[in-house]
This record gives sequence, C-alpha cells and structure tokens, in this order.
Amino acid sequence: MLNKIILIGRMTKDPEQRGKDPEKPIAYFRIAVDRDFKREGEPEADFFDCSVFGQQAKFVLQYGRKGRLVCVTGAMQHREWQDQQTGEKRTAFEVVRVDVHFLDKKPDDVQNGNPAQPTAAPATGYAAPPGAAPVAPGYIAPAPQPAMPQAAPAAPAAPAAVMQAQAATGYPQPVPGAAAQFAVPDFSGVPESYAWGPGGMPAPNPPF
Repeated sequence: MLNKIILIGRMTKDPEQRGKDPEKPIAYFRIAVDRDFKREGEPEADFFDCSVFGQQAKFVLQYGRKGRLVCVTGAMQHREWQDQQTGEKRTAFEVVRVDVHFLDKKPDDVQNGNPAQPTAAPATGYAAPPGAAPVAPGYIAPAPQPAMPQAAPAAPAAPAAVMQAQAATGYPQPVPGAAAQFAVPDFSGVPESYAWGPGGMPAPNPPF
C-alpha cells in the first residue's frame, strides 16, 4: 500500500500557527495548484490544505508567505467530524506528514534568523608592512610570541665513556683474550679448483 502525494503550487495566505506548545508548533496552510486542462465554468485550480509539525512547522512559519511557490510532499488523509453549530457531518482531505521546499526567491520581509554579526574591534594602530595586502578596519595584530630556547646538541660520547655506561647498566662486556683461545683455521689444503675457490669447478673428492 502506498499513500504519497506531490504538489507544486502557491500559498493562498500566510501560514497559521496552531497548537499550544511553542516548541512543537503546527503550521497550517493552503496551496492552489493550477489545472493543466481547464473547462469553461470549472475552477482553474485545485486547493489543498496542508499541515506540518515540529521543525518543518517552524521553517514554514518563518519563511512562508502568501503567493510563495512551494513543493509539498506528503500523504493524503481523510478527516470526518460533526459541525457543532449545525450538527451536520463534515468531511475533508488534508495533506499531512509534509516536507516543504520553497521554489521561488525569499521575500524581502523574511528574516534570515542568523545571529547578529559581531562589531569590529577598535583599531590598534597596526600598520601593514610595505608591499603587504591592506589590513581590514578593526584588525588586531596578534601579540608576538617569545622565542623558545633551543637546546644545544649533545656531544657524541667517547668510547671509554660508552663502555663505562654499558658496564654500569649491566650490558655484557667482551672477555679480554677470549679470541686468543681459539686457533686460526688452516685452509691451505683446499685446492684452487674447489667450489669455494675463485672460479673453477668442484673437485670430485674434496679433502673434507
């Protein structure tokens, strides 16, 4: 099931505010939609009552005016009630759950609702340096920031100092004379043609 209606027309009068809660108002308005095909003696437009709630209602009440061109998207709802004066049964169709978009230029009497622009601060006598862009009136030059002291680069530690620091922190130290306990390998018996030699083919019976 689907209940969706899209209308483009003009407001027949200024929107009316309904409801008791000012934070959650109800905006009620009527739009006239011109007919594409007009017969003699018939109305030239159809009229639709619309109601919108919440933030959309605030938007419509602020910017809506008689004659404004709007696009309305919503659902058609059928209402019935009894006239208290005549006792007769009344019926009406109303567009509810409305999403409104204005399609024309905003009237001159509509306020933007934007906060007031701050006034310019008094001039402080700041002058732009030669060749710089002109300074806007009321510009306040930023206060100069003190220069931060630069730390001097640390000198490279001497090797003796590094060894002492490592010893103090428990870093493993080389054992003096440890290399002298192992004999130097003798590779004199390896032939030149062995694969480890400079170029050459591996010998069929290597010595090891």
